[in-house]
Amino acid sequence: MKYSRLLLVAIAVLQYVSIHLSIAAEPANGWRGNGTGLWPDAKIPKEWGRAPHGAMEGLRNSASLLAAGKEAEAELVQKGLLRNWQVLGPFPVKDSVANFDDDLIGGETKAQPSPGDKLAGKEWQPFTVPLDDIMVFGTAEMPWLNLAKALGYVRNQVAYAHTYVHSPRGGKARVVMDHGYGAKVWVNGGEVYREPVRRTALGFYTAISTHELRHSVASSPKIDFELKPGWNSLLIKISTSNKEEWQDMQLCLRMSDPPNVAYETKNILWMTPLPGRSTSTPIIVKDRIFVMAEPDELICIDKVSGKKLWQRAINYYEALTPEEKAAQPRLAKEVEPLVAKLNATGSGGVFAAKTPPDPLVLEEDKIARTKLRKEIQEKLSEIDPATFTPKYDGHFEAHFGIVGFTMPTPVSDGEMVYVWVGTGIAACFDLEGNKQWITRIYPGDLTYGSSPALADGVLVTFLNRLYGFDAKTGKQLWEQPKVRQNVAALMAAKLSGEQVVVTQRGDVIRPKDGELLFRPRGQGTGDEGWSPPVIFGETVYLPRFGITHVSLLDFTAAAANKWQPKQTGTIQMDDSISRENGKWIDRWTAGSPLIWQGLSYQVDIYHNLFVGDVKTGKMLYRQLLPLEGFMHYNSVPVAASPTLVGDSIVILDNQGTAAVIQPGPEYKLLARNKISTLLDRNLPLPAQETLSYSPPVVDGNRMYIRGEAYLYCVGEK
Repeated sequence: MKYSRLLLVAIAVLQYVSIHLSIAAEPANGWRGNGTGLWPDAKIPKEWGRAPHGAMEGLRNSASLLAAGKEAEAELVQKGLLRNWQVLGPFPVKDSVANFDDDLIGGETKAQPSPGDKLAGKEWQPFTVPLDDIMVFGTAEMPWLNLAKALGYVRNQVAYAHTYVHSPRGGKARVVMDHGYGAKVWVNGGEVYREPVRRTALGFYTAISTHELRHSVASSPKIDFELKPGWNSLLIKISTSNKEEWQDMQLCLRMSDPPNVAYETKNILWMTPLPGRSTSTPIIVKDRIFVMAEPDELICIDKVSGKKLWQRAINYYEALTPEEKAAQPRLAKEVEPLVAKLNATGSGGVFAAKTPPDPLVLEEDKIARTKLRKEIQEKLSEIDPATFTPKYDGHFEAHFGIVGFTMPTPVSDGEMVYVWVGTGIAACFDLEGNKQWITRIYPGDLTYGSSPALADGVLVTFLNRLYGFDAKTGKQLWEQPKVRQNVAALMAAKLSGEQVVVTQRGDVIRPKDGELLFRPRGQGTGDEGWSPPVIFGETVYLPRFGITHVSLLDFTAAAANKWQPKQTGTIQMDDSISRENGKWIDRWTAGSPLIWQGLSYQVDIYHNLFVGDVKTGKMLYRQLLPLEGFMHYNSVPVAASPTLVGDSIVILDNQGTAAVIQPGPEYKLLARNKISTLLDRNLPLPAQETLSYSPPVVDGNRMYIRGEAYLYCVGEK
């Protein structure tokens, strides 16, 4: 028994040493922070969090008023969505705008219906708002309270919807709402909102992309009011149009605490505001953190204090040479002052998690920057439309709200930071922010970019095809049109004694000249997954079709064998996992596998963890994780790769929740943590900050998590 235990310990040590050396070895990858997602030396607390304590804490929703002691039978409100209603109507009116204030039920301020109650000759009927269902992939439809569906549509009519909410502590609350057509709202009999015509700023989840690409400041109505402790009554009147136009009678509302609610925190050392969202991973270089922000910014942050040191833009304007700028005098006169003004804005400072900056100030700053960007883009497109007006692939354009231009993670050789932006611009900066070079390519319609790779002195990028740039000068060395598909990242590696770049699909490229050395058999032209491989030594762990399949390719002697690796194994999940309630389901994942101590860990977008044995290739277990991600056309519940942090594995969803599990052949949850920062939303989306699409990165006793609006530092004081 002692011998067996010693042998297991020895094997674990050898695995650790081998992987640790692989992490430290050149070339470096920015994907997952270090290319592997392994931080075995980390000393990070297993528990952390940031929780608001306001009227929404423990909020429950019911269509009927429950008796004292029965409150727990009501549904907990998730993502601010009130689902359980009673509806009454419809009631015809002469003109839905002119007669909008007519009381059609003989006491609007007193309505507190029970199921089956009758008013004005009509009976209250139950209506349930659809779930934000994570199993409905890519829905563009918002969860409407659709009275036209419940009661029928006729021009010039009104109807009522009523619900009850139970707040254990009471306090200030907020509703952000799209409505078509008119809407009036009462809380506990008091009118808090009135608008007799349509107010819809979002409408569909695809509009998130539209607003962002156009730099538009879209704002839905916001309603602030007070909830009393206990049960509260919410009544809404909704109308149809009085003209031949919109034919809807619906609203979508999200309820939340106001963003300046008080917070309780645990093991969060600081939070630094960021000028824009990004799905890229932060990277750590010496004493600095580098992180991207939409649509084109690189931010440098001190890793100890969280202080923002500098930020730089990487865009079409910055990519112009002095000669090109001089040839267009209007640029200096009309654009340069706006660019200088934009560069002078941006929220600075570092904040303790209990005392963040005023969210209204941050929102005002964001709006000001958005307006400036729109003005700059309009000027540039007017001056030189061929140079400055981007063209988008339609699919990418619709998904821009989750992907963006800054999806590519920067890479570094320890002295320089290399950036690739999805507009087709590569740039290099030293650690002080001095630009070494910037280069633009013209790839055609813009589509999904990938994190670049740095190998053998060449920066390799992807946008419709592969490109190679001299890392010292930025000169384009080659392009490789045979590689037409790639998602998320390219990986640098040393295989068979040669520095190479491996694509997400497993193509092996020589960086010096772009030659395609190897392509896996059976590659199709369709979507085969989103997960980049993970590479240890000479072995490439290549995922395919989501979490269902990982091939182990040994490249030890590949160069001597016409670049044909040996397939040494396959990790294959059971076929049964692809069926849910008798229906086929694609187990997609945006994250790479985590390979540690002979096991593979993969998480699909629906919160399911799959653990396989590398040696046997068999699935050991699957587990639905206690996460609560948000799914729609521009939102994926789980996208970040699983990450080893010390002796635990951390898995994040996009709503600030982290499952901390123990590695091994059996599932054991060690902690469930949540960073619940509320943002000042202008659209009917959950107020919860989107956090995080990228995995955490670690430096000793500190862990950094990138959110939509903040970079968080987790550690013990």
